[in-house]
Amino acid sequence: MAQQDFSNKKALLIEDMAEARIMQRKMLTDFGFTSIDIAMKAETAIELLQRNSYDVVLSDYNLGKGKDGQQLLEEVRHSKLIPNTATYLMVTAETSIEMVMGAIEYQPDGYVTKPFSQAVLQRRLSKLLETKQRLLDVNTALDANDLSAAITAATLVMEKYPALIGKCERIIGESLLELKEYEKALELFEGTIKSRKMPWALFGKAKSYFLMGDLGNAERYFRQLMLDNRFFVNAYDWLAKTQLAQGNPEGAQNTLIEAIMKSPKNLLRQMELGRVSLLLKDSMTAEMAYRRAVFLAKNSCYNTSEPYLCHLESLARMSDEGPLQQRQKDNFNSTLKKIHDAFFDDPADKARTYSYEMDVYLAEEDILTAKQIFEVWIGEVKSGATIAPTQEQSSTYLSAFGD
Repeated sequence: MAQQDFSNKKALLIEDMAEARIMQRKMLTDFGFTSIDIAMKAETAIELLQRNSYDVVLSDYNLGKGKDGQQLLEEVRHSKLIPNTATYLMVTAETSIEMVMGAIEYQPDGYVTKPFSQAVLQRRLSKLLETKQRLLDVNTALDANDLSAAITAATLVMEKYPALIGKCERIIGESLLELKEYEKALELFEGTIKSRKMPWALFGKAKSYFLMGDLGNAERYFRQLMLDNRFFVNAYDWLAKTQLAQGNPEGAQNTLIEAIMKSPKNLLRQMELGRVSLLLKDSMTAEMAYRRAVFLAKNSCYNTSEPYLCHLESLARMSDEGPLQQRQKDNFNSTLKKIHDAFFDDPADKARTYSYEMDVYLAEEDILTAKQIFEVWIGEVKSGATIAPTQEQSSTYLSAFGD
């Protein structure tokens, strides 16, 4: 491998520990980097990424209070704060399955485990940057969302650099799926599997069948992938989707629980488990999933009102079976306060909140408090601060009040 020239590359180093920060900065300077920005926490890193473009991002997994390295990477991917042409390397002292699975789900270009030598980091970065350079036209096309151009560029790269055939075939296959050319994608993934049994190719094959409406084959190949590679957690999400499409929500719920046991920090997966559990009228599992989602939302790019409202909904549905226990009521009030603090200016959110509150008070047979909330709700409808209860809600509540 030719010696990589780092002198014209711009780096962002994200590390909360002073000693590690000083050491890693010195390493980068020794490699030849002349432009190195430093962030001690994820929030500062996001501000820098919004203002600048970087060739290399070197981020620690543990970043003290606030977002961790996985949540930062999740936001970076979600908000498209770094282009495909940039290199993102995760640094971690942790080797727990939860951390590794969580990090892999958001696809850093690589990760390196502490403690590491200068030589190891240089070798890793050199290799990653060399690959990025060879895939420059492909990634530039992906950043422009020109999938046809990405496919053409990837085909040329495969001819020139046979070592990158796997990476290029994966990009081509995923681009074909995006372009809804499912049969072509399936053909490519099957071709890859014949020559090299790559987990991503089996995943692509199963997805192709799902998108073509062949749910039987989709289920068969998602299950095969889960047997062969139990850490390919996205396969569990897609199997759950397949099971729902087959009218098997119980199976989907079990599959999502398995996935969460392997990678518990994915907020959207917790939300989906909650949604499926409510479909099954399993409000206890729904409440556990949504409570976890509320915990994860605090430092997530998915910190919208939805996890909080869904958590209230699951507790309101639990109260349909009888009054909440004190611990459950405390959880309800804790989430209710978070909604009041952050999301109570949205008319639709406010209406949902009032309805769940009333359900809980009615379950306790506290008619007076429920009636007071209803009167506030109706008063705020007149001022436009919230939306009106549905006819069904009004009828149910008035009947409960004996009006």
